[in-house]
Amino acid sequence: MKTNFHAVKTKYSASKTRLNPGSKSLRRQMEVKTNRLKRHSGDIAREIGTSALLVVLIMILTASLLVGCDRMIHSHLFSIRETVVKGCGEITEKDVLSLAAIRPGANLLTVNKKAIVKRISANEWVKNVFVGREFPNRLVIWVQERTAAALIEKDNLLYLVDGKGEIFKKLEADEKADLPVLTGFFSENILNSSLVGKSIALLNQLKTPGMTPDIGVVSEIHGNENFGFSVFTDKGLCLQLGFEGYDAKLKSLAPVLEDMEQKNLKTGFLLIDLSNPDKINVQPGAVLHPDGSSIPASRGKKLRI
Repeated sequence: MKTNFHAVKTKYSASKTRLNPGSKSLRRQMEVKTNRLKRHSGDIAREIGTSALLVVLIMILTASLLVGCDRMIHSHLFSIRETVVKGCGEITEKDVLSLAAIRPGANLLTVNKKAIVKRISANEWVKNVFVGREFPNRLVIWVQERTAAALIEKDNLLYLVDGKGEIFKKLEADEKADLPVLTGFFSENILNSSLVGKSIALLNQLKTPGMTPDIGVVSEIHGNENFGFSVFTDKGLCLQLGFEGYDAKLKSLAPVLEDMEQKNLKTGFLLIDLSNPDKINVQPGAVLHPDGSSIPASRGKKLRI
């Protein structure tokens, strides 16, 4: 037993001796890292100081900007002193300013342009509104109005129609409109939008210089989804044009009117059927719509395209 104990002790001592070199190596690595940290501690301190300084500067700059913005917002230098309105025709500058409802002394920088646009757009004549700033104290409002192309009849009332065939406003009793009237475009209070669009295209074609002979002032266009269009003029003419091919139909009208002029037949109402330009039919006397209804009463002093 004595011999065995001595062998184990000798083995343990040898093992301990083998571990010592590793311990010394680990100790040296720790010392190297400690020395390196000591050498760079100054650099780290400088970086921390620089970062802290930048944070302080950013805070000061932000505070200065906030204070500056607040002073600008409340400065009388940017108070709105003049509001200019451009593009008015059907509506007045007074109407636009009333709708804009700009608070007296409002700041040019903080005025709510979207709210102004929304309020002015409530007027039925207004198509688009643009609001701009002219520093230091002027607000400019540009108004783009709708252009009425015709009137359209519904339940014995008249409404304004724009160039796209969109109904945008009821014609009030005190309003005057020197425009042709579109009739027959509602069926059980349902608008035939396609027919309205085609009638506007026909009106534009009739307005083209040299496109038609002298048929007078167009006072009405009656639309029918089966028979097409009938054009009424202040010369007592009712031209049944049907659908499409208006160029050829209107060109074939010229010799007919010349012949009627020579025969002195251009008196009273005349119905001229141009649906088939190769076979034109002229009927003197009272003019009726193709659906059997009579011509509506005059819509005013003069209704023209």
